[in-house]
Amino acid sequence: MKKLLVILLALTLVLAFAACGNSEEPAGEEQTPETEEVVNEEETAETDEEAAGTEADTESDVLTEAALNYFASFPDTRHVIDAESLIERVKAGEELFILDIRSAEDYAAGHIQGAYNVPYADVPTVLDQLPNDVEIFVNCYSGQTSSQTVALLNIAGKFATNVQSGFNNGISQVAGYEEVISTEATPLPEGDYPVDETIKAAITDYYADAASNTFRSFNISAEQVKELVDAGSTDYTILSVRSAEDYAAGHIAGAINIPFGAGMQESFSQIPTDKPVIVYCYTGQTASQVLGVLRMLGYEAYNMSGGMTNGWLAAGYEVVTE
Repeated sequence: MKKLLVILLALTLVLAFAACGNSEEPAGEEQTPETEEVVNEEETAETDEEAAGTEADTESDVLTEAALNYFASFPDTRHVIDAESLIERVKAGEELFILDIRSAEDYAAGHIQGAYNVPYADVPTVLDQLPNDVEIFVNCYSGQTSSQTVALLNIAGKFATNVQSGFNNGISQVAGYEEVISTEATPLPEGDYPVDETIKAAITDYYADAASNTFRSFNISAEQVKELVDAGSTDYTILSVRSAEDYAAGHIAGAINIPFGAGMQESFSQIPTDKPVIVYCYTGQTASQVLGVLRMLGYEAYNMSGGMTNGWLAAGYEVVTE
């Protein structure tokens, strides 16, 4: 729209000069105030457009830098804690900031004592309340949506860690876990931990899309991936983030390999930007972290639910080694 405005203003300027050439005024006459105004309007429009472009580039740089830094400064813990270790710390009386992103109904039926409930889709609404100065332990049902959330919270400047395998497959499978389960709600404390507006907007859009996307929370089933592979389509990229050794031993046909871990962002240039990316790992949790980061970088990324172990191989689908 602004380019069209510049063209119209330029055309007005040409017509103004033509009119001056046909007049009977002496050569060398100074421009009329009307012509000067047109020139100034054109220069202002160009300046406004350049400023808007610079601002957009700056915002994009802020988000890109934060997303790439997730793996550039990746800790040895990989932002994951096993359920047993978490429960031991709760039993020891440690004051932990636990964020349960399951539904309000499931949270009310039983959660780790002292945990705060913010359902998955509502996470963007509390970003400024979540602390930057303490570790935030996030649990969902199976560890996949909490893995996404952990990646996004760290990009937002928080220190977040995923509870491996979530409540259903992790917490509730630990012997004696009932000792730390409560049905009493704990209100999320008020906090003032502002998040960069560009990053906050991107995360808000992420969750809005996750709630309305055809593939809920960006999870695609192994069966759906198999259908794509069998169709021989080249309109997507399959990304294995398992180790190089496990990739070599057997992977989904056509998949490329970027092993999960510190520094993996340096290989993201291998991933085409013009088509969807389906990411898979072992059980779907590390792939979900990658999914969150890739979407912050502008990729249309999805996680193969259940990963290679609980998704692809459990369904009996074949792998290739070439």
